[in-house]
Amino acid sequence: MIYRITTLFLLLCLATTLSAQSLNADFFAKNPDAAGGIYYTYRFTNPKTTAAPKGYNPFYISHFGRHGSRWHASKGVYSYSQALLAKADSQNALTEYGKKLYATVDAIAKRAYGREAELSPQGVSEHRGIAERMYRSFPKLFKGKNAFVESRSSDAPRCILSMAAFNERLKELNPKLNIYRTTNDSIQVYIRPSYGRKAIYKEAGEVTNKYINAEIAKRIPQIAPRIFTKEFIAKQDSAKFFTPMRTLFYLAICIQDTEGDTRIYDLFTSEEIAAIWEQINKHRYALYGPSVRWGDVILGDGANLINEVVRDADDLIEQVNSGNIPRTAFLRFGHDYTIISALAAMQVVGKSARVEDFNQLKYEWADFQITPMAANLQWIFYRNKEGKVLVKLLHNEEECLLPIECPTAPYYPWEETRNFFKERIQTIGSLPKVKALPKDRFYTVGQ
Repeated sequence: MIYRITTLFLLLCLATTLSAQSLNADFFAKNPDAAGGIYYTYRFTNPKTTAAPKGYNPFYISHFGRHGSRWHASKGVYSYSQALLAKADSQNALTEYGKKLYATVDAIAKRAYGREAELSPQGVSEHRGIAERMYRSFPKLFKGKNAFVESRSSDAPRCILSMAAFNERLKELNPKLNIYRTTNDSIQVYIRPSYGRKAIYKEAGEVTNKYINAEIAKRIPQIAPRIFTKEFIAKQDSAKFFTPMRTLFYLAICIQDTEGDTRIYDLFTSEEIAAIWEQINKHRYALYGPSVRWGDVILGDGANLINEVVRDADDLIEQVNSGNIPRTAFLRFGHDYTIISALAAMQVVGKSARVEDFNQLKYEWADFQITPMAANLQWIFYRNKEGKVLVKLLHNEEECLLPIECPTAPYYPWEETRNFFKERIQTIGSLPKVKALPKDRFYTVGQ
């Protein structure tokens, strides 16, 4: 039987999360890379691990990982600011800081040419690190000549290469490990569910893009003189500054994915970084998150992955109970929006807030905490000699709480967890906006 965690307990958990840090100028002065949001490089924080209840041992891992760090997908992020800086340079209209900035941006733009959305060495390293820690944490699942791992990926090259990096590290640690890899159309329903996202993308994007644009426009009079001479600024149509200034901020926050120690945050004050990040955070949440206004269909996307995790775990546990061990890990590789929607579908405590007032969003949900590059979900299954199964959920390798009352949390009885997930899938599938999504073999929830 499933018991909801008490309202007081949920509030205490949430208050603990939110009071831990205030996402203001002081925070971003110390942590400017966090403004990258979905471009934030993966950080392993060596979190506390709760020992499993006595008698329970891990036997299976169900995993979903976002691709690792990559080059920005838009050519304009590199080219627009480069072009304006080049124009000013040709007119000897750059400040001393502007000259240094131009040299940096020009070099990055030339390296980025033709590499949009390509997985970077940083992205490879992130997945190799996650793979090694998984191997070291659960060695019995990956050792020996009979250990079998199945890997599936989105058809995006950055995801396929992330899968390859992860698998390669496992194979280095145990050359006898059997790994089967695949990507095809039939698995995209849960690897990259997108009917819900596509249904609200235009409206949500238009509304929240205005927040970003207004914030950028407000900041241009302060930022532009740091780069260009007064005479150059006076001669330009002010509108021509807008796109290069916006893309320059995006370039600043995504350099961390590709350029090692190179940074250009000194162009912005920490107050400007905090203010612009807040608007981008609203935009990401509107497009991919469980907002009150648009989020019903996003829950539908997430429920597709949870449906797959439950189905596969049920099948595997049945085989294990029969004495067969078909595989010890199922690794899936996809995108940020699947992580976001899955956390929301599962109602993971502190990571699934349904917010109506976007001005309060930063107190309840932050993109860089939810889905940095290489973000991941790991359902770790444990079994005792009597065949009872527990499951623990990790998000970015940190233990999570589910809204299930349980004395052994974060280890939850699989039967109760399964029932809770199935209940969530059914509830989400019955939402009118989810039921109205296109009926297609690549969308299973709500059909």
